[in-house]
Amino acid sequence: MENISTYIMIKQFVVKNLLAIHYGGVGSKIWSSFQLAAIPAIGLTISERLTGWYIDSQTFIQIMIGLLFVDLILGIWKHWKASTFSFKNMILGFMKKTSLFIFFYFISEALIQILSDADLDGVYVKLPLKLIMFIYLGGNALVNMGIISNGKIPPEILLKRIAKFNKTLNINDLNLKEDETNNNSDNSQ
Repeated sequence: MENISTYIMIKQFVVKNLLAIHYGGVGSKIWSSFQLAAIPAIGLTISERLTGWYIDSQTFIQIMIGLLFVDLILGIWKHWKASTFSFKNMILGFMKKTSLFIFFYFISEALIQILSDADLDGVYVKLPLKLIMFIYLGGNALVNMGIISNGKIPPEILLKRIAKFNKTLNINDLNLKEDETNNNSDNSQ
């Protein structure tokens, strides 16, 4: 019933303004034209901003949504294996994780926007923020995978690197080449 009354109100608004444009004086024609043009323009401006933002971030958003579901599936598997599965806890955990991700993403996008307005190089902020979001979901999925596979995959060194990055936010903490160099020098002796 509410939809019908909304439809009638919109119809009355449009008809009233069209009649004013057709039969009214110059002032009412200008005002009615402005009203009819402004409302769709506001909606189009907002949708254009959202669409532009989504297109710019589309790949990252798709990856993160995929990670949410990978983490969900691996979490269910892990808890099923440990006989600790609860449908209620699964729903609450998924909602919590999704909400935290959305809130963090909104805050980080706002920070990146502020930095871009200040002509600062946002790459130094954007990359760590995206890595934090990725590692929050991906790291959880990897830990679950490690539990499911009894520590076979992923390697423990990777999980330690991710944990270290979470503490320091130093991208070099994710660099495995340092360990390769140490391993090669140890092997050559």
